[in-house]
Amino acid sequence: MPIETNQYFFGNSLVNFSEGGAQTNLPYWLNQLTLEAGGTYDVNGGFGFLRQFADRLEPANEWGFQGITGQWDDDTERFADQAFSQVIITPGNFIQDLAPTANYPDGNISPVDATESILATVLTDQPNAQIFVYQGWSDLAAFSETFPPSESSIERYYDYNQEDYHTWFVDYVDTLNASTPDANITLIPVAPVLASLLEEGGPLAAISTTELFTDSAPHGTETTYFLASLITYQATNGEPAPASFDVPANIHPLVAENYTELLDYIEVQTTNYMDMVVPTPELEPETPVEETPEEETVDETPEEPIIAPEAAPPPEVTPDPAPLPAPEAEVVSPPEPELAPEDTPELEGSLEAERAPALEVPPASDTNLEPPAEPETETETETETETETETETETEMWRGQELEQGVTVADMMAAEALYCTPEQIAEAEAFYAAEQSGDLGFPTVPMSTFYAQESPYNDSEEDESAPLSASLKTIVTDIL
Repeated sequence: MPIETNQYFFGNSLVNFSEGGAQTNLPYWLNQLTLEAGGTYDVNGGFGFLRQFADRLEPANEWGFQGITGQWDDDTERFADQAFSQVIITPGNFIQDLAPTANYPDGNISPVDATESILATVLTDQPNAQIFVYQGWSDLAAFSETFPPSESSIERYYDYNQEDYHTWFVDYVDTLNASTPDANITLIPVAPVLASLLEEGGPLAAISTTELFTDSAPHGTETTYFLASLITYQATNGEPAPASFDVPANIHPLVAENYTELLDYIEVQTTNYMDMVVPTPELEPETPVEETPEEETVDETPEEPIIAPEAAPPPEVTPDPAPLPAPEAEVVSPPEPELAPEDTPELEGSLEAERAPALEVPPASDTNLEPPAEPETETETETETETETETETETEMWRGQELEQGVTVADMMAAEALYCTPEQIAEAEAFYAAEQSGDLGFPTVPMSTFYAQESPYNDSEEDESAPLSASLKTIVTDIL
């Protein structure tokens, strides 16, 4: 199915460096890649910092790009009148010396506070949009007073982008997902993936600093924004950019020579860094079940399945001994030389409007609410002397598996209706209702290849899902 993307950026010059030319920006390249894949791409956006975005009554519509017609005409329509499929927020790249929950040095709110205000607008005006946070590369001036920097300085810079700088963004997104669970924010890890490409030993290590950046901000060249677009395409579409794309001559030749290999590398690295973020909301309180003291000791540990992630986390990042960038306060007025023609600040802050796409909960079909008949669990050896307490705590079965203590078939039906499509539920019912093979001991109805073909980061508008608790979500995915 062709990709149809309509994005809004709360951005800065790490997304759109308008002074660098028509191709030193992300949207130009995202449009080229999407067209090559047979899809459509539209984009609107504006410059600012998180606090500025939070203070505006409505997001700004300031951008225009070669070959792209933005859908939003703010002369006649409001932000809420649009139907953006994705909203992307870009925090500043110089505020990571303090925790995301710490107040700005010159203010009484934190980056998280400002972003929560942005999210309130986005979730109200764009309830069906996926929300992302764009992690642009960090401030280079904190590592070198001169440009270009020394080899040792640039290596420390690349290390920082993959370690402490990335950790700040993971904490930032996790905190927002906990405080605003409806946002379900996804991180676009441009900084760490880009750094891994360019560091010593990386596939693009031979590209010099001056071929990537033009100053210490650092603003990028066409090559840098093209590489950032490949990472963003992977993160927002759940699949690599098209391998058939003809890399133009103004991009560094090393990129063109290794293009298909770079797509594979970016897919793996982007997925690994995205997996570090846990966008799962907290579980709703479960109805307590009365148990004997012995069973309470064994089973009353709901915390572990709640905090356990669905998939194995990527390797832990080793702390970098390199010094962190010096504290730098994000200013509300646009003082930076990288200002866009619209007289709005570019580099420092991005769109503090937290990314958290509000996902529509697909209506549960009446045909999907009936679970298959449960097998009898009582055996001939069971006696009639079992107490009512033992009966109440007997483990229930669903889809051929024992349910966790405190989880009922009704819970699983509700979770399945929220998390799975009607087609998936129908396939599961057909699978577990099928007769068992005498030789194999399990149903022989073939299951769908849906999960093998689709990425967990590629929710289409027809297949959006509501967030589940980690406990119920793990059970459902194990079964389906």
